[in-house]
Amino acid sequence: MNSNRSIGTKIREWARRYLPCEIAGTTCEMGGAAIAYAATGSVAAAAVVATVGASVGYYAAAYSTAVRTAYREQPSSSRLRRGLVANGRALRSIAIEFGPAEVVDSLIIRPLAFYFGPILFGGLAAGWIFAKLVADVGFYVLTIFSYERFTGLLVVRRSEAVRHEPAASVAAA
Repeated sequence: MNSNRSIGTKIREWARRYLPCEIAGTTCEMGGAAIAYAATGSVAAAAVVATVGASVGYYAAAYSTAVRTAYREQPSSSRLRRGLVANGRALRSIAIEFGPAEVVDSLIIRPLAFYFGPILFGGLAAGWIFAKLVADVGFYVLTIFSYERFTGLLVVRRSEAVRHEPAASVAAA
C-alpha cells in the first residue's frame, strides 16, 4: 500500500470509488431479499436472492463506471476498437479488484450472514442489517487490499491514478 496518503485521503477516495456501487448493490440486495421472502416465506431463498441481488446491482454500477473511464482514456481510434478495448480493460479491472472478495463474499459470508442473521436477532430487519454489515466488512477488507495493491492494473479515474502510480504505468495497463 502507498503510505504517502493519509488515512482520511484514502477513506475519501474509497468512498468516491465504492459508494455508488454500494448504493446500487444494497438496493438490489435488500429489495430482492424482501421480495423473495414475501413470495416464498423462506429465509434461505431470501438469502440467495440477497446475495445475487447485491452482486448484480454492485457490478452493474462498477462495470459501467469502469467502461466509461477506460473508453475516455483510450487513444482516438475507431469507436468499435475503443469500445472493445475499454470493455476488456473494465472486465480485467473488475476481476482483479473484486474477484477474490466476491468469491469469498458470495459463496460463504453473505449467504450465511443473511441466513443466520435473522435467527440470531429474532427478526428479519435486524438480522438482515447485521448480515449486510458483516458481509460488507469482509468484502471491503479484501477489495481495498486488491485496490491498493494492484492499482496499476485497474481502470481508475485519472485523479485516483495520480495518487498511486505514475500516469505511464496506469495507461500501459
